[in-house]
Amino acid sequence: MKVFQYTAKLLSYFLLRGAAASIKDWGKHFEALAKNLSAARRFFKLMRFMKHFEDIAEAREEKSPGFRSLLFLDVACNVVADVSEDFTSLEKLGFLRKGTLPKRTEYYSNWCQLALAVVEIFVHKVKADRAHEKAASPGATLEVQRKNTVAKLELSKFFADLIKAFWDCELIFASELAFCLSGLWASLISSHKYMLRAIK
Repeated sequence: MKVFQYTAKLLSYFLLRGAAASIKDWGKHFEALAKNLSAARRFFKLMRFMKHFEDIAEAREEKSPGFRSLLFLDVACNVVADVSEDFTSLEKLGFLRKGTLPKRTEYYSNWCQLALAVVEIFVHKVKADRAHEKAASPGATLEVQRKNTVAKLELSKFFADLIKAFWDCELIFASELAFCLSGLWASLISSHKYMLRAIK
């Protein structure tokens, strides 16, 4: 759904800039489709913060004190970001009447996502470095090499999340095109990761 959402968003971005009225109509269609898919994804993501408590065990098992603290911070940021997103989703999906929440609730929720993206970059940079060290060692198996590639792709996904968050947080240098492209890239990487888990 995320892949379809950002594909529709990217199509609307280009079509709405077309000269012909018929092309702009298609742009509006894809823009509406992207919004509907976003709302559908919000429904399925409700209460997602609960799954992050499973990551506490990994943080406790980490031997490096510095990285252990970073993993705990990662869990906390994930929980805060998901809970803040849930609050905005309740109004967007109609569980709460419009106007129940302060006007800038979603804006501040987006800043939580930006902070999370920064923390995730640091976490996955360490994981990618560790995966690279294992892959560079003599006799590294094909599975180890694959994990190294996946770790690098995951790191790129969080850089994409950061670029996307720039637009959501309305930063002056943010680009809507970069938002669309980074969102699509992040969705493709996430889909690839979950496909590999399903194959296993």
